[in-house]
Amino acid sequence: MMKLFSNKELAMIVTCPTCDGDGDVQYEVPRPQNFNRDVGEIDIISSECHHCDGNGEIEVDDVDFDD
Repeated sequence: MMKLFSNKELAMIVTCPTCDGDGDVQYEVPRPQNFNRDVGEIDIISSECHHCDGNGEIEVDDVDFDD
């Protein structure tokens, strides 16, 4: 008799709550305008999501539903 299913558990994949499935996140970084004035601006920098490694999806075991 042939075995149709293995004994492995199937992992549930969900959308990453950190990046909302985009795979990248945006950070605000304050930058001073110059040394004589303390009026600056805020740059928005995009980087790869550290929670899902840029995939946009994670396994249920990695999700913290309390946050």
